[in-house]
Amino acid sequence: RPTTPEELAAVALAYVRFALEHPALFRVMFAEPCDPANEERAAATDAIHTYVRGIVHATFPAADPQALSTAVWALVHGLAFLHLDGKLDASSPQAVAGQVHAAVDALLAISASRSQTAGPSRAVDDVSGS
Repeated sequence: RPTTPEELAAVALAYVRFALEHPALFRVMFAEPCDPANEERAAATDAIHTYVRGIVHATFPAADPQALSTAVWALVHGLAFLHLDGKLDASSPQAVAGQVHAAVDALLAISASRSQTAGPSRAVDDVSGS
């Protein structure tokens, strides 16, 4: 399991590359919500969450592993779809790698600086303003 920011970025890049190499499969994998009654899909989703939380905890032990793992997965998953949909440059492996590493590095740098300074921010319970 990865334990450094560089290894985490490598896993992120592998995720995006998988999406680019298998676009139809990647889209099918995420086309439907995870049905909690489907044991295989629920187990697969739980395995992903557990894996990413473990990486985040090993890499940033002071960070909230649940929150940061959600942010990392959302970022990487979004990068995969942005590349698939032509919103980000996927013209070469180097272009993809540069974008993924830069985005992951930026997120991790913010997380590292926040965990060393102020405590976590808390969202307002009602973000709708009503």
